[in-house]
Amino acid sequence: MYRAAARSIYHSLGKVRWAASRLRRKLLEYRLQSRGVQKVNLCCGPKPVPGYFGIDFTAGCDLRLDLSLCDLPFADDTLEAVVCMSAINYFTRRRAEELVLETFRVLRPGGVCRMGVQDMRALAERYLRNDTEFFFQKLPDGRDRFGGATIGDKFAAWFYGFEIKGMPCKYFYDYDSLAYLFKTAGFSIIDKKQFRESRLEDIELIDNRPDQMFFLEAVK
Repeated sequence: MYRAAARSIYHSLGKVRWAASRLRRKLLEYRLQSRGVQKVNLCCGPKPVPGYFGIDFTAGCDLRLDLSLCDLPFADDTLEAVVCMSAINYFTRRRAEELVLETFRVLRPGGVCRMGVQDMRALAERYLRNDTEFFFQKLPDGRDRFGGATIGDKFAAWFYGFEIKGMPCKYFYDYDSLAYLFKTAGFSIIDKKQFRESRLEDIELIDNRPDQMFFLEAVK
């Protein structure tokens, strides 16, 4: 009886949280209508990309929003482009799937989404090659670029480390596993692109870290 009551309370709280999140999205959507947003940079960090409306949970962006809890605050079929660099791996796979669906919802027909993602396949290949040059890189201040004492430690850090303000990585992808999320969301074209090869203008301001990432571009 107590377990049934607990489950009922848990599901009721879930519905309340969902309703509150939906209400917040609608309020933000109403506020942003007058901004004329056309291009969005998800998980943008503190450095803005000209022409893109930046969303992140840290200071310095256009809108502070925790995308692990909140959906995209834009109406259906309204955006030209959505980009997301080196960030989808900080969400669970289920939440990533939801965010890809949200991206499909807010893009207009012909709109483009581009994601740059740490490449699980390429990292595994570097590990198997014992690529010390890659794994033991140094930052300009002399610190190790990747934490850990051995190549095994540094490789494991990709999956268990790299915290941003207390948020560790939650999932990793190769191209096929991420493309699957876009395919099931309904995107009509899904391509693997080279570094700074894109349908988007000013891609040189968006892409980064080609030594670690693959780039997926999808068209609604």
